[in-house]
Amino acid sequence: MTSQETLYAFDQRFLDRHAGPIISDLSVAIVELVANAWDAYATTVDITWPTSDGERRFAIKDNGRGMTAAQFEQRWGVFDYNRVAAEGEYVAPPPELASLAPRRAYGRNGRGRHGGFAFSNPYDITIEAGGEQVTYRVSRGGLRPFDWQLVKREESAGHGVEIRAVEPTRLRLSAADIREVLGTRFLTDPNFRVFVDGQAVTFDDIPRDFLRESFVDIAGVGRATIMMIESQRADRSTRQHGIAWHVNNRLVGNCGWRGTDYERVLDGRSSEAKRFTFIVFADFLAGADAVLADWSGFQQSNAAWQKTQVAVQDKIREEIAAFHSERRRETKDVVRERYASTVTRIAPLARERWNSFVDQVIDTCPGISSDQIEQVAGILANLEASSSQYSLLAKLHGLHPNELDQLDGILADWSVATAKIALDEIQTRLKLIHELHDKLRDERADEVRELQPLIERSLWVFGPEFESIEFTSNQGMSTVIKKLLGGSVQGSGNRPDFVIMPDGSVGLFTRPAYDDSHELVGVDHLVVVELKRPGIPIGMDQKNQAWKYVVELQTHGLIDDSTRVTCFVMGSKLTPREGVREEGRTKIIPMAYETFIRRAETRMLNLYAKLSQAPFLQDAGVDANAFVAEPAVLQPGLGLAN
Repeated sequence: MTSQETLYAFDQRFLDRHAGPIISDLSVAIVELVANAWDAYATTVDITWPTSDGERRFAIKDNGRGMTAAQFEQRWGVFDYNRVAAEGEYVAPPPELASLAPRRAYGRNGRGRHGGFAFSNPYDITIEAGGEQVTYRVSRGGLRPFDWQLVKREESAGHGVEIRAVEPTRLRLSAADIREVLGTRFLTDPNFRVFVDGQAVTFDDIPRDFLRESFVDIAGVGRATIMMIESQRADRSTRQHGIAWHVNNRLVGNCGWRGTDYERVLDGRSSEAKRFTFIVFADFLAGADAVLADWSGFQQSNAAWQKTQVAVQDKIREEIAAFHSERRRETKDVVRERYASTVTRIAPLARERWNSFVDQVIDTCPGISSDQIEQVAGILANLEASSSQYSLLAKLHGLHPNELDQLDGILADWSVATAKIALDEIQTRLKLIHELHDKLRDERADEVRELQPLIERSLWVFGPEFESIEFTSNQGMSTVIKKLLGGSVQGSGNRPDFVIMPDGSVGLFTRPAYDDSHELVGVDHLVVVELKRPGIPIGMDQKNQAWKYVVELQTHGLIDDSTRVTCFVMGSKLTPREGVREEGRTKIIPMAYETFIRRAETRMLNLYAKLSQAPFLQDAGVDANAFVAEPAVLQPGLGLAN
């Protein structure tokens, strides 16, 4: 592979992110593929829906304008293909349909062509145009998101495109489900018919809850019939949504929201505009000479058209309001039923607040979906029943919009339980770093009562091998070291885990060793931490003292040659040029307190400074500006990170 090829390679996840649900959701994919046929001025689309046993494979074939081989390779080879710039906003009909008006193409970025991958990888595509029929096999690529290879080329007088699955499709939808999905989007033009397994998609495929018929009488003109179709979810765009006018079983102009529709009905940019389709049957407008000769629209000055348009727009606005009113009642009933068991456990006053909240949100926020209402109502019910109640809402109220987006991103990747586990551990360690800053720099700190317990909780700072929770203080070893030191040892009944000396203290922490039968056989790793009082430099004498501890413990049989021993001799300063001493499985490491503090910060990815504004650190009196200055003492010859 050349360096240039590596530079232009794509990650295998690129296509999934680029196309999104188009290649992962069958319902989205089939809508995109049928929409592509519409954009090619097809009048017929035949879909073969696969069987769950894999005997029948998915296929979709249209009789649109098709493509030549050169057009295919150019369009399939460009990401975010700009269809409008390359081919224009309108597409002319095939030659045999020249009497029909140009059709507005809705495709914009060329992503819908990847819908074939939702059904099979690879898939075959056969294109017909320009006197030839060419078949390609398209597959997910290695260095590129997808590749294609020529399969067959032959002469043909036809036109159109067919996509066929090579592999079986994992089914989650039936043919009836697909007819329902397509029925809510592709019934606006009588000259565009879609068949699934030979059965035409009609109004009968739309569930009754999503189809409503109404009538409007226009005085002195006639009666119009309006079919309202609601998609079960908002599409990415208003493609195939809006108002479609049918006169004598023919579409006038294009379906969409335009002109005064925005002012009298609803904003075409809203989510509702991407869900609703209205088909208006107004045959009487043909006799009133209201239709343009090329059927591209209506005579704007025609009196019959003007009266009809206003009356229909008013009726559509009423239908939308009535629809929302019914849905609001249904939504309220569903929400109250779902959370009945929770609401019955809260106080009567809180229950009244909750019911009032449900009514107000549903009545005053028609744009919010039923799922979102249920989620918010559920949160409120749980808050009423929780001990903290509304303190969480108070915190959310204080967040900026970008912080709310960040919180949403956190909860998308983490559950509350796992996030709390991780944050609790971070908080514990950052609080510990704060104590290290405070205590290790305080010459008055008590080694036994304050420093040694602090170091015992900070073994992880020495390195990842000391993370194990099995490292515990060893009283037996402490007793041996006390006897070794003899009369110089000060007695301590309060902290028998640590050896107290006139110039400091010693802590011994062990991790047990086990045999193949998981029986305890001794000590696998011993960590000795000797803390020196301020003013005592760490040099050769202090390191030699640590060797005496190791020899004494071996003499008493508490450790053997297989035990790994790490001794840290720590103090406020080091003798110049003092370094690590190592012999066999024993290592003695001198370390300045300041180095230990900086290493703790590094092991926590320097979060102590980055998170200095966290409430739990501010409560502890952390000064963020303190992290700008260099440390007073740095240990020569040793890196901070380990």
